[in-house]
Amino acid sequence: MAKTHDLGKFYWHTLVYPIKPPVVFDRAETQQIEHPYHAGKGWAVRLPLTRLAIVIGRYTQTFSESVALTRAINGRVIDEQVFDWDTIRGIDEDL
Repeated sequence: MAKTHDLGKFYWHTLVYPIKPPVVFDRAETQQIEHPYHAGKGWAVRLPLTRLAIVIGRYTQTFSESVALTRAINGRVIDEQVFDWDTIRGIDEDL
């Protein structure tokens, strides 16, 4: 999980996508898994030509520990066809 850096009701953290997405700006949700269990919504701004993004957002809710952990393991569905499976498996194309 990402280590958030808090600035009042706002936060930021880094994110590494499993593949290089075609977008530079992407909606991002964050759920803390340690006290105070904040949840927030923001934007992921991908650095050009990389899979690295900086997420900037605002906390919108606080949950109990059990609800926060349940929310944290709920992943989002990504269409299997957009995966670059060779990169994910670590296969070198030059082999």
